[in-house]
Amino acid sequence: MADTPNPKPDPTDRNVRLILTWLATHRDSTELELEELGTQLNTLRETPLPPRQSLKLLEMLFACLSTRLEEQITQFAGASIPLARRIRQQVNTLQDVLEDFALGYEGVLGALSGEAQTSELELSLERTAFCLHKHLYISYLVAAPPGLGIWQRLHGAYLRSLEMSPEPGHPRPITAYSEALLLACAQPASFSSQELAFVAEYVRQRASTLTISPRLPPEPGGLFWIDPSRDFPAFALARRPPPPDYKVYYFSCLAMAEQASTHLAALSAGQKARELLLPALADTPAGKGTLRRLASFWGNPGKRRFPRRRQSHRGTLVAGLERLWRMLQTPEAMAEEDFSQWMITNESPDGYALMHLHGKAGRIRVGDIVALRTDAELASNERWQICLVRWALSENPEHIEIGLQVLAPEATPALLAIPSDPGNQGRTSALILPELPPLRNEPVLVVPAGAITDQSRKLLLLIQKANLEIRQVRALEVSEQTGRVEVFTIEADAS
Repeated sequence: MADTPNPKPDPTDRNVRLILTWLATHRDSTELELEELGTQLNTLRETPLPPRQSLKLLEMLFACLSTRLEEQITQFAGASIPLARRIRQQVNTLQDVLEDFALGYEGVLGALSGEAQTSELELSLERTAFCLHKHLYISYLVAAPPGLGIWQRLHGAYLRSLEMSPEPGHPRPITAYSEALLLACAQPASFSSQELAFVAEYVRQRASTLTISPRLPPEPGGLFWIDPSRDFPAFALARRPPPPDYKVYYFSCLAMAEQASTHLAALSAGQKARELLLPALADTPAGKGTLRRLASFWGNPGKRRFPRRRQSHRGTLVAGLERLWRMLQTPEAMAEEDFSQWMITNESPDGYALMHLHGKAGRIRVGDIVALRTDAELASNERWQICLVRWALSENPEHIEIGLQVLAPEATPALLAIPSDPGNQGRTSALILPELPPLRNEPVLVVPAGAITDQSRKLLLLIQKANLEIRQVRALEVSEQTGRVEVFTIEADAS
């Protein structure tokens, strides 16, 4: 009698065993191998399992990621652009894994029958939105554009949540979707990675208050609308009203803007971040500047004051307060590496968009002070324009774009001394920018962040021209705060 052949192993059972074995060996591991985790997700996606079993395995794999996700993301904070090849590979790998998780949960949502428990559907939607939101957040951290289709899928998760809701109308959206919308409305490209982490935490604590409605809210400002059919986060109503034939949804950020203003006022009055349950950065100039910008971006997202004109001429850039001071004070001390060359892609009276051509661009940070001179201005020996870096974007290692806001057409280098401050043992490089009516009727002083801790103190400005000039001034108010510089309006102090 012939031997009975051994039955072939069931590939479904084999794949499940492989995943469970991997989980058993990596559950308590202190290091997370993203490539291996991605392999397990691919194996699960290719395995025909009942949706509830797929969801259970997805949750077990997700637990491996979630315990170390913030640690993985934190390593990208502060990375200079363009990203080093190693960092860019890590970014791509983590974003791929997050997208694979989202695909897995989306697959479960599609496979669950109408008899599925609401908790299973809600879990899958929350996980989908969470993974896509983190995918976007990583892009913001490294100044990269969002991935194609990510926003459309996030909107799809929101629409699916509306289908599930037993309540009429539009209940509060899933939390991660609210966070993603509020973060996008805050113009994340305009913050440094440290400031962006602050914004993300600020949003996380308050996102549950966001309400989305098919009807226009009664608030007088801070209104945004979304079109779920478009791969875009949200449009500010003041900048772009929706076409009449679009099916759109509205939400208001006015309450968030007012809360940011309230927190800023409390901090300026002397309260500490911990008393307000805010991250520690709120005690610094960067944190206060972040709250000031949040109040503006959320509460008053108005139109541009001037239209932009497309251009294609070149300019030379010097970045950083110390370099600007040295260039204006002792231009002969400048080295070739202090300058970088850029293509001006569009401009208006109050700003520019630039694309990097050559020279060291890694020194440039969002919120830093820079000086720009176009080739035409160089030929006519015009002065350097003083600008603030408002946003930065890097699509690949060879491509950097930045946006500049013009602060003044010229600057005077000075040394700042605070005679009555025992903690001030030296002189600090500073720039004096002239009045610029009708935007401002007083001169302003640009100093490193944190250089002036008490606005009531008298300030001495030492200006070295043919002879040494000493000006006694006092700071009126802060008009700009970033992690790099602060800008104060000043007036002469005759006392």
